[in-house]
Amino acid sequence: GDEEADAANNILYVETGTGRAFKRKRKDKDGEKAMPTERVSDTERNLKSSLDLMASLTASSFIFCQGMLGGISLLLFYLQVDQDDRAFMRSYSPIAARGQKAFVFLSTVSMVAAFDKWSKDQMAGWHLRGGYLQVLDMGIILMYTLCFIFTLMCVPLEDVMHSSHLRVREWYRWELSDDFQARYATWSVFHALRCVFGILGWVLSAWETRNYLHNAPNKPLHDVYEKLFGKGVEKEAP
Repeated sequence: GDEEADAANNILYVETGTGRAFKRKRKDKDGEKAMPTERVSDTERNLKSSLDLMASLTASSFIFCQGMLGGISLLLFYLQVDQDDRAFMRSYSPIAARGQKAFVFLSTVSMVAAFDKWSKDQMAGWHLRGGYLQVLDMGIILMYTLCFIFTLMCVPLEDVMHSSHLRVREWYRWELSDDFQARYATWSVFHALRCVFGILGWVLSAWETRNYLHNAPNKPLHDVYEKLFGKGVEKEAP
């Protein structure tokens, strides 16, 4: 019994470099606790700092794109509801191709950003807010996914509008066919919906922006680094 007690007293548990597990370590000969061993070089430390910087810049870029999508959606939605159909055709057809590209790019990036936020909030244990934050993140993913889908559904008629503008600048003054008017009515609904979802997505994203940026340094990048180059500093558990 005394030997087992002595052996137990000589065991020290220290935290590994990942911060998620502990390992057994014996005390030194004088009975003092083993000191942490520095095994991280300046190059390795700089690499980890670079990974954190890259993750932070990526998160900031995601939020910037979501803000741009929200702003463009708000502007175009206002133009659509403030004008009649022919006036909106005159305003939008010259920029239909650029607007299409902007919506496709920004909605795609915003959707990826929404999934990225979900993964980081999950790694952070949902910031101890469990169901509330999960529902919020799911809402953000849903808004940007729907915005992306309706953007793709708007593409065919936007191509027609832009090509018509290139051929005849005042094409909207002509008598429009019933088929085109029906397609335009459908496009107007899709366009309004993508704008609404783009605005709502930004509102929901802005609600939790600070937590997302605070958690931007990507923990899995460090895990990948440690798998490739070994673990970092072992520190004594409190």
